[in-house]
Amino acid sequence: MFFTSLEYILFFVAAVCIFFALPQRFRWVFLLGASYFYYLWLDPRYGILIGTTTVIVYGTALAMHRKSPLVKKLLAAASLVSNLSILLLLKYYNFFNNSLKDLFTALGLGYNVPEFFFLMPIGISFYTFQALGYTIDIYRGTREPERNFGIFALYVSFFPVLLSGPIERSTTLLPQFYKKADFNYERIRDGLMLMAWGFFQKLVIADRLSLYVNIVYSQPRMFTGLPLLMATYLLVFQVYCDFSGYTDIARGTAQVMGYDLLPNFRRPFFAQSIGEFWRRWHMTLISWLRDYLYISLGGNRVSKIRWYFNIMVVFTLSGLWHGAQWTFVSWGAMNGVFIIVSRLTETIREWTRAKIFNGIAKIPAPAYFLLSAALVALSVLGVEAGMSGIGARVAAGACGLALCGVGVLRTQRAIFNRFINSVQKLWMIVVTFHLFILGAVFFRSENLAEAWYVTTHIPGLNFSDIKLFFKIDEILVMVGLAVFLIVVHLMQEKWGSIRHMLNSKSMIIRWVVYYLLVMSIFAGMYKTSKFFYFQF
Repeated sequence: MFFTSLEYILFFVAAVCIFFALPQRFRWVFLLGASYFYYLWLDPRYGILIGTTTVIVYGTALAMHRKSPLVKKLLAAASLVSNLSILLLLKYYNFFNNSLKDLFTALGLGYNVPEFFFLMPIGISFYTFQALGYTIDIYRGTREPERNFGIFALYVSFFPVLLSGPIERSTTLLPQFYKKADFNYERIRDGLMLMAWGFFQKLVIADRLSLYVNIVYSQPRMFTGLPLLMATYLLVFQVYCDFSGYTDIARGTAQVMGYDLLPNFRRPFFAQSIGEFWRRWHMTLISWLRDYLYISLGGNRVSKIRWYFNIMVVFTLSGLWHGAQWTFVSWGAMNGVFIIVSRLTETIREWTRAKIFNGIAKIPAPAYFLLSAALVALSVLGVEAGMSGIGARVAAGACGLALCGVGVLRTQRAIFNRFINSVQKLWMIVVTFHLFILGAVFFRSENLAEAWYVTTHIPGLNFSDIKLFFKIDEILVMVGLAVFLIVVHLMQEKWGSIRHMLNSKSMIIRWVVYYLLVMSIFAGMYKTSKFFYFQF
C-alpha cells in the first residue's frame, strides 16, 4: 500500500490506535508485525529478501563484537559483499549485462550472456543502505551490536521509512524503540500537520505538475523551445514535491507515534552554490555517502587529484543508486563535475562578483534616473523608435521603472548596500538552480539521446505545440503552484518552522489553517501518479 492510497490511511489509523492501546513492552512487537504486513501487502515475496538482509547483518554484527581487527574486517566485508551482491543482482544485473553487450557489439565481438528478470523489491536501495550503515557503525565501534533480533528487524523494516526513506542511522533510530512514547496531543498534532503538508505536496503539486511534465518528456521530440523549457522547470518542482511530500508523510507518521526521523530536505532551491545544494537535497543519502564512502576514500585529506577522484566516485555512485540507466549515471557524474569546477573557480568567481557588484554600488543615483527616463521614453515612443512589439515595449518600460526604484535606493547608502548584497545572493541562487535544472534533464530523460535533444532544443520561443494539450488557465495553475512552494520556502527561510509559528497563534487561526489545508488537498488533488522514487 502506498502513502497516498485509502488503504494506507486506514492502516495508519488502525496502527496508531492499537499502538497506543498496547503496553510499552509489546509496542515494538506490534510495530514489527505491522511493518512486515505493510511491506508484504505489496508482494509476499519481498519478505524473503528483507528477511535475508536482516539475518545477515544482525548475525555478522554480533560476530564482530570484541573480535580482533582482522576478524572484524572479514566479517564486515562478508556482510557488505553479500548484501551489495543481492542489490546488484536484482537491480543492476541487466543494466551491466546489456551495457557489455552493446560494447561487444560495437567492437564486432560476440556476446551471448542472457538477460534475467528478477523480482526487484520496492525500496530495496533504502533498506539496504540503512542496514549497511549499521554494519559499518559496528565495525567502526560507533555503537554496540543490537542484541534483540526483533528490535533490529524493526529498525530495518520500520514501515514509515521502508519504501521512501529517509535513510536512518542506527545511532539515532534504534535507541528510540526503547523509549516510551506517551500519548501527546502537541506531538500528534504536529505530526498530522506534517503529514498533511506532505499530502499537499504530493497530491496537489507533484501530481498536477506531472501531467505536463510526463506529456513532454514521454515524447520530447514533438516539442521545441518554450514547451521543453517549461516542462524542465516544472520537472524540478514535481520531483521535489513528490519526494519531499513522501518524506514528510513518513516523518509525520513516525512523529505521531513518538519517533523522530531525520529530515531529508532543507529548502534546496535557496542554495547559493552547488555544494550547498547537495547539503540541502536528499540529505540522508548524501550524508550516508559522505560518512561511509567519501571519508573511507580519504575525503579531502588527500592530494587534489585524489580528491577529484573521490568526488566523482561519490556522485557517480549516487546517480547509479537512483537507477540502472546511463542517464542517472551521467546525472550523478555531472554533479560531481559541477562540484569540482565550483571549487576550482571559487576564487575567480568571488573576485568577479565583487568587482561587478562593487562597481554597480558606485554608480551615482543620477545615472540610474537618466537611464530609467531613457527606457521609459523608449517604451512610450517605441513605434517611432522602431520598437513595434508590445512585449519589447512593456519590458523596456518595466526595466525603466525598476531602475528608477534602484536610483531611489541609491540615495540611501545603507539600504542600497543591503540591496546589492541581496541581488548578489539572488544571482548565486539563480545560477545554482539552473545548474541543477541542467542535470534534471538527464535525470528525467529515458535515454542519453533524448536528454541531448532536450538540452539542445530548449532555446527558442515556440509555444504553440503545448496548446494542443493544455489550456492557458491550466498552465497558469501549474506555474502558480510552483510559485506558491517558493513562497512557503521563503517564509520558512525567514521565520523557521511554519508549524511552530502556527502553534503560537490562537485556536481559531490554527483550525482555519487546518481546514484550508485539508480542503485544498481534496479540492486540488488530481489523478494520483506513481511515486517517482519507488524505482530507486
